[in-house]
Amino acid sequence: MSENTHPHTTAALAKRRAELIADNQAMRERIRLNDGYIKALDTAIGLMDPAFDPGMVLPKRQYTKKFDRGELKSLIIRTLKAAEGGPLSTRAIADQVMERKGMTEDCWTEVRRALINYDVVEKVNGDPDDHMEYWSLVGYAAKGKDGGDSKEATAGLRLLRDQ
Repeated sequence: MSENTHPHTTAALAKRRAELIADNQAMRERIRLNDGYIKALDTAIGLMDPAFDPGMVLPKRQYTKKFDRGELKSLIIRTLKAAEGGPLSTRAIADQVMERKGMTEDCWTEVRRALINYDVVEKVNGDPDDHMEYWSLVGYAAKGKDGGDSKEATAGLRLLRDQ
């Protein structure tokens, strides 16, 4: 047999393995209990409505709430105001929201859904070559990169408040 040259590492790995085994046992016990509860509910439903098929009930998806009520809208508005009304891409807005909230989990989907539904923001034309959606606050006007009202590519957009 070979001599163990890393006894501390081996002990730490063995400890972690023991923790995972204990977690698995606890999960199996919880599954066993839940299966019992489900069977009891199926029995109760069958007594109330014999024609009801419990197999038609789909599992309820669990959602993690990332923002309090109105918080995302406030963060988006503050982000666009800091950019003098925008325009900012969906990705840039999501990155700023994550930074302001101190999040590590991406919230791009939630930000995009919010931008589509809020009436205080509007989609503006950006550079057609980068295939991104750009957003600005309603009441701000996007101007061409030359500062005029030209309809040229707006890669260098700057915003001026409507007078």
